[in-house]
Amino acid sequence: MRKYKQRFWIIVLAFLLVPFFGISQTNNDAIAAYNEGAQLIISDPANAIKAFDKCINLCDAIGADADETRILAETKLPGLHYKIAMESYKQKKWEEAIERFKKAGEIADKYNNSNILAKANKAIPQLYMTLGNSQMKQNPQEALKNLNKATEMNPALTKAFLAKGLIYKNLDDEANMKASLVKTIEVGFAHNDTKTANQAEQMLRNFYFNKAVKALQVENITEAEASFKSAIEFGSKESMVYYQLGKIYNAKKQYEIAVQTLKRAVGFEKGGDEEKAKIFYEMGNSYLGLGKNSEACNAYKKALFGEYAEGAKYQIEEVLKCN
Repeated sequence: MRKYKQRFWIIVLAFLLVPFFGISQTNNDAIAAYNEGAQLIISDPANAIKAFDKCINLCDAIGADADETRILAETKLPGLHYKIAMESYKQKKWEEAIERFKKAGEIADKYNNSNILAKANKAIPQLYMTLGNSQMKQNPQEALKNLNKATEMNPALTKAFLAKGLIYKNLDDEANMKASLVKTIEVGFAHNDTKTANQAEQMLRNFYFNKAVKALQVENITEAEASFKSAIEFGSKESMVYYQLGKIYNAKKQYEIAVQTLKRAVGFEKGGDEEKAKIFYEMGNSYLGLGKNSEACNAYKKALFGEYAEGAKYQIEEVLKCN
């Protein structure tokens, strides 16, 4: 009977010790997994992540006794995911980098690392823009999709709006080109990116000037007028724009506005008397249409240069008989 009792207590003791030794072993495994991850941080970030994930899972199984080890492992993960994302970025693997920065952001959010979360969230729209830029020529529609993602995530990303404008220009989509470039100007000046905003304005000025010139070539005066006005709307200070618009107003017998427009052309003309001659000749025509002969004489006298000299002389001597 005594022998039987001794055997009973050995069995009970064995059952009591199994959880103790099991927990101890699991805790050792968690610490070992943490140490493995710590050793791989620099040389092998991907396997370091696996080791820290293993450590966290083991700590979760242990419970409160392993909280300290688990917290240490958790603090390492956001930085490691960010580091891997940066490697993809450096290798110009844009799509892979986007997914990895998304993962870094998720992990940073999960483990309350606001610094990594902010950096990941900043990087993702920039990468969508970079990806879109790389697709502009080969796949413009896919490029637009990625640029739209970039501006949706970061509405202050001026260069992405500019890139969309350029794509729409290449696609001969004037309405969307104009909308994108106007947005570039708005966002650029609002966020101190004046360089990009000025680029957008220059693109619009050039586009509408060229459109106006083409319209004049086919004698589409209405379209030419509208396009020259658009060039001015977007800041054109080219003498030629105002000169051509002045000629259009003369053709429409809108002499008063023609005079004012041609005066601006003179102000913007950087050349000398010969370059200004054509403007003054046209201004003489405006004053002639208004019946202001004295002003017309003065304008024609300023046009007595180069190829306009003969015509101006005729107006002065034969038509107006100026003093």
